Amino acid sequence: MARGWVKRWTSSGKDHRRNDLRILRITPRSETSRVQWQLPPSKSHLIRALALFSQTQQQVTLENVASAGDDVRAMRCSLAQMGVHFADYDRSGQLLHQTNPMDLGPHPDSVQWVLSGVGPLGFKRPASVLNAANSGTALRFLAGIAARMEGPIMLDGDLSLRQRDSEALWDSLKQAGVEVSIGQGKERLPVILSGPWKEEQLKLGIDLDISRSSQPLSSWMLASASLPMKVELKLHGKGVSNRHSKLTAEMIQLTGGKVELNGSQCMLSPWMPSLQETYAVPGDASMTSFAFLATHCLDAEIELHGWPGAEQAIGHEILSESAIECGIKWDGDILSCVGSKVPVTLDVTDSNDILPPLAALLSLGCGGRITGAAHAVHKESNRLSRTVEVLSYFGIQATLLADGIEVKGNQRPIMPQQPVPTFDDHRLFMTAVLLASKTGGEVIGQTLHHVADEAFVQRLQDAGVGIEATTTPSLED
Repeated sequence: MARGWVKRWTSSGKDHRRNDLRILRITPRSETSRVQWQLPPSKSHLIRALALFSQTQQQVTLENVASAGDDVRAMRCSLAQMGVHFADYDRSGQLLHQTNPMDLGPHPDSVQWVLSGVGPLGFKRPASVLNAANSGTALRFLAGIAARMEGPIMLDGDLSLRQRDSEALWDSLKQAGVEVSIGQGKERLPVILSGPWKEEQLKLGIDLDISRSSQPLSSWMLASASLPMKVELKLHGKGVSNRHSKLTAEMIQLTGGKVELNGSQCMLSPWMPSLQETYAVPGDASMTSFAFLATHCLDAEIELHGWPGAEQAIGHEILSESAIECGIKWDGDILSCVGSKVPVTLDVTDSNDILPPLAALLSLGCGGRITGAAHAVHKESNRLSRTVEVLSYFGIQATLLADGIEVKGNQRPIMPQQPVPTFDDHRLFMTAVLLASKTGGEVIGQTLHHVADEAFVQRLQDAGVGIEATTTPSLED
């Protein structure tokens, strides 16, 4: 059991308070009408844009930021703590003001942000901890910026993020002369970084392990604008999520920088970021995997809005390329379930975020194998074993592979007999909610979808799915 489920004792020690679980109680819809499905903005693009455009010396308008999610909020709030100013506007172009002036996050009605950059050297040391919440991307990008500044600067996150490993990045920063202080024990946060990096150590080059995540490499790229010289990153291990590091390099090129990324070497040079006045954030292609699963679970056509196209899908173009093999007909904006009898094999080396909903989808349809996902064990949860576990609550059999999951096709999910745990992983949570939309049931967690798609639950309610937020006694009580 997760630690949050254990009994909580009173200070007297004589009794305990019931540790209720916050759940969603879900009942299937009774209609089969077409469902509208708007993709949220890509947090991969938007978090990179925030880190990068904050280093310009100009105002940049960010469009398509509505429902950006908590990961993006954490990045924006942290940059605001370091002196970056944001102005929010609604759909009519009216300037919005927070009710609480201390709230550094976006206004809930905002669809457009105007960011005022501070330049590569203009960040201020924050007066308090930088909280990356659940976002490993935000944590690592903020660490790259913080390492350039006179420390100490503390970075932290939620319980899930505290369990995740960022050792490759910390080791590389130590090589650059940055002091890295982490407490003892299982938790990997908070961390205190005391910079700045040292020129004499940068001259020696930096060894960087990229076998578990591409984010440390992207962090170095984004921080490179203020490098004192050209620096060599010597890359070790087989790279994963390679499209994400390529995206970082392309966005840097968009602002006038240059990254030389060749096999086991990455050469970084200082530059002065500048940009056109407006940047439109593309939709999050990975979230289309949930729209695929919804065709089965809601027994309906899905009208998909916001697909960014293959060129901005960051590896998730595998969804459009393999849709028909997975039993999904994609005709214009309309997704529908057409079925397939031939098991499919999909390599998600550059797109492992889609693993949970895709495994569920294949189990309901043609079956098959999902491979290339060994690095998914380093996500919010051990996403490989936890996906198998979540599916089992619905009676779906799945086999854990060394680098993925195998499922038989044409399985019939059943209503879970107890609340389904989702291990603080928003993609497991969203997968479980969709399966429960077909079978009925209870799913632990109420707002985990806010990490990346704030409108997810409301979208299902609008489609006729019954979703009630409530509590239930802990399984330990």
